[in-house]
Amino acid sequence: MKVHSPPNIGETLQSVWDSGFVTEGEYSDRFEKEFADYIGNPNTVLTNACTNSLVLAGRLIGLREGDEVISTAMTCMATNGPFHNTGAKLVFADIDPETGNIDPESVKQKITERTKAIVLVHWGGQPCDLDEILAIAKEHNVKVVEDAAHALRSTYKGVRIGNHGDFVCFSFQAVKHLTTADGGALVCKSEEDAIRARKLRWFGLDRKFKCSSRWDQDIPEYGFKFHMNNTNAVVGLEQMKYIDGLIDSHIENAAFLRKNISNPHVKVTKSKADRVSASWLFSVLVEDKEHFRNYLADNGIASDQAHVNNLRYSVFKEYQDESLTNLKYFDKRLMNIPCGWWLSEGDLNHITQVVNNYEGL
Repeated sequence: MKVHSPPNIGETLQSVWDSGFVTEGEYSDRFEKEFADYIGNPNTVLTNACTNSLVLAGRLIGLREGDEVISTAMTCMATNGPFHNTGAKLVFADIDPETGNIDPESVKQKITERTKAIVLVHWGGQPCDLDEILAIAKEHNVKVVEDAAHALRSTYKGVRIGNHGDFVCFSFQAVKHLTTADGGALVCKSEEDAIRARKLRWFGLDRKFKCSSRWDQDIPEYGFKFHMNNTNAVVGLEQMKYIDGLIDSHIENAAFLRKNISNPHVKVTKSKADRVSASWLFSVLVEDKEHFRNYLADNGIASDQAHVNNLRYSVFKEYQDESLTNLKYFDKRLMNIPCGWWLSEGDLNHITQVVNNYEGL
């Protein structure tokens, strides 16, 4: 993974610092509006991290001890930690072994009267089976939270991610498609939730409050310090000038690899026709990933698993579930190979040739 650096970022950052207004303000307001327009949902709330967007989603849902949250363990630790910290019980569903995404049939089996939310992750940018998940949620009157850290500009049946679930959380962490160094956004289905989230991200205060001092207002609900500042936001505004080109490159590079990789020892994860992946990752499954990683490294190609089965972590030991066989299969074999914006045509040809020549063990 590489960090995209806009050519004029130094001058732009200097101008913010020279202004003296480096915290939340003009630039964060502009970036929030521009990002909302980009994904097509005005109920967008900038935050200082995708993780904290998930924390806000948990608060808005009203999670508490005794509640249950169905989630996937095939993700970054940051997806599940915020819900674990509410005191709610995590219930892990199995995944589709061909995509890495949560399996709707497993969700159906895990749901109970105590379930308050379903959390899903669009693995690598490939959208989950949203129609099925949303139907389950509607039937049982539970909320859907999408971790869309990998899925900026991914589409499901022609609609951009950010317009389906009750809460959608985006990441602007260092190596994401759009980076502000660190940062995130919470996108809400309802305007009411977005208004509340904007207050919660800044101690519970309404920063638009019209009075001699914003501190004169009442705080009926204490919040957090989760706002994005002008410094990060101006980076985001500069990155937005290039974002379509960056994502186009990821999608085109992934399409090239998908078309040209042909090796019985390397299984490419499945792409479904009714959705478009932003292709933050290009995932493959191999029988001995350490052998495969070393083989790629010997040929000058970086590779990584990116994220691991969260049930490896002792903090989640109470949630161990031997029935999650697809999760174990996927986690044991998962590797990701480069598909990013920085690759040249020669790089792609080299990667394809090396992968196709892999002989396994």
